[in-house]
Amino acid sequence: MKKPNIFADLDWSSEAPLSTKFDDIYFSIDNGLAETSHVFLDSNQLSDRFKTKASFTIAETGFGTGLNFLAAWQLFNEQAQDTARLHFISVEKHPITPDDLTRALALWPELNAFSEQLLAQYPNSVPGFHRLSFDHGRISLTLMLGDATECYRQLDAEVDAWFLDGFSPAKNPDMWSPALFQQVARLSKPGTTFATFTSAGIVKRGLRGVGFQVRRTDGFGPKWDMLSGTFVGTDEAEQSSSTPSPAWFRLPHKHTGDKTAMVIGAGIAGCSTAYSLAIRGWNVTLVDKHSEIATEGSGNRQGALYAKLPVEPIPASRFHLSGFLYSSNFLNQNLAGRTDIWSPCGLLQLAANDKEQAKQKKLAESGNYPDPVVQFVEQSEASALAGTPVNNSGLFFPDAGWVTPPLLCKWLAEHPGITVLTETQILRLEREGNDWNGYTQNGQTLTAAVAVIASAADSRLFEQLKHLPVQNIRGQVSLTTAEINAPHLKTVLCSEGYISPAKHGHFCFGATFDLKDDATDIRESGHRHNLDKVSDMAPELGKSLSRYHTKKGLKGRVAFRCASPDKLPIIGPVPVYESFLNDYARLRHDARTVIDTQPQYHPGLFANLAHGSKGLISGPISGEIIASMLENEPLPLEKELVDKLSPGRFIIKNLIRRAI
Repeated sequence: MKKPNIFADLDWSSEAPLSTKFDDIYFSIDNGLAETSHVFLDSNQLSDRFKTKASFTIAETGFGTGLNFLAAWQLFNEQAQDTARLHFISVEKHPITPDDLTRALALWPELNAFSEQLLAQYPNSVPGFHRLSFDHGRISLTLMLGDATECYRQLDAEVDAWFLDGFSPAKNPDMWSPALFQQVARLSKPGTTFATFTSAGIVKRGLRGVGFQVRRTDGFGPKWDMLSGTFVGTDEAEQSSSTPSPAWFRLPHKHTGDKTAMVIGAGIAGCSTAYSLAIRGWNVTLVDKHSEIATEGSGNRQGALYAKLPVEPIPASRFHLSGFLYSSNFLNQNLAGRTDIWSPCGLLQLAANDKEQAKQKKLAESGNYPDPVVQFVEQSEASALAGTPVNNSGLFFPDAGWVTPPLLCKWLAEHPGITVLTETQILRLEREGNDWNGYTQNGQTLTAAVAVIASAADSRLFEQLKHLPVQNIRGQVSLTTAEINAPHLKTVLCSEGYISPAKHGHFCFGATFDLKDDATDIRESGHRHNLDKVSDMAPELGKSLSRYHTKKGLKGRVAFRCASPDKLPIIGPVPVYESFLNDYARLRHDARTVIDTQPQYHPGLFANLAHGSKGLISGPISGEIIASMLENEPLPLEKELVDKLSPGRFIIKNLIRRAI
């Protein structure tokens, strides 16, 4: 079965590329960059507005070649303060291929410094949100791949200026529909501006109908006129501006106090949160009870970075895939060459049996995942990729690999905005005035405007989080501690177990999955389990490791995964338990009842935990989610996915089930 092609088909017979689907050009043949400056930058008064705002958000309705984004980035660099941040949001249903993008951007050598960075991060054609970061986080691009109306319906953001771009209304009416105009109004505020190259009556009437004042101005070049204007709001627009989420998933208002944060727990989730806040100018105190950071679940020598995917995407898998793509891009952009931390060696997910093999083939043929993300390989090709014979066919993830979690955490925590306190255990948190006080085991009091609890299952020790249904799952990994005469493994292998290519000649493999077991001893039964799982994947490698164990003995490490009942992490503002019970009590009797009561959260208190065995793909993006909430920035994921992670979801589920 041939995978469907979602890429745009371009005709390069003229100076500007033409979309064969819409029979329209992407930019002016005369001067595309000058057109962008006139229509979008100047008409939104961006040169002046960039000078005065600490954070600015632009949203666009057609990414195309990315020219508008690059031009806005260039102007922002010229006009904005060094500490300011630009958030650019765009959508594209038919992205152009990387080769076509390279060819198009080559037309503007004056933008090379920016276009090269875009090309380096241009995402694979996976539907959904893609968060890209440039200039150490100063510039962010949220590129949404899919239908414009549906994507913007899933966006949580507050837009300062709109670039209403896309092919002409006559040739692409879906881009100029009343439903999309309603989303434009929902994401706008009084004073939000817009500009568009078109002056079509349907656009003018549509924008006026949702609350924009519209004016006709001179167009670019031979074009007589265009439209621009400002959002003032109407009753109709306000009525349609409600979020698509149930009331209990509404997020708290933007944090307006001091930009100080206390992050409790220095594993991947905590360090990622501290880093995401620090790059936004926050002063962060990162606290851990151990003598070193990344000592518990994030302490393994190597961990596999990949996402296990179903044939048909579901919300949980869409979150994990988004997290995988974000982590992979983040590591490649920031840690390329740091072979002690990150190896993009690829990963083979081998089929454990015939049933799983059939499922993997079906996944590869479904059209839901592009080949650059995952592809099916037969046993012979899998063996060649692995560098040693493997027992079955599998799925190959080219952009996957292995990470050393403790070194990643150390790198994240080295940001100058982060102060690390080890051997410090916070016993309780209390809100006093506008701050959180953390009282430690040695009588110390730590104070910050915001507190983020990222201490895995220990989070339940805090009164505010004791209702969360998290559990510890024991896992033992096996380690070689000397050189071993074994096949040279070239890529990570996983199935019912996993093994990474040797680091400095030493292998790390595992892991057991022990429920209701809190013992920390290293067990021979755990080593035998791990060796058997390697042998099931790669017999020759398994034999070599077994011989090593017989002669020298394997070392081991036990850690505990913190997991939630629905196997998704818990990320977001912490609800006031009793208030949720009272405000949404009617759900016990009617799960569909409409309750518009604003949710009550503990001010400035957030949770980031229960990442299970997937912390490498869910941890880095979790920090971006929390930082975006606090800064009132565009969320890096679809709102329906963010809702799935909410700490309040278990209260709502239990009310509906009448369990509480």
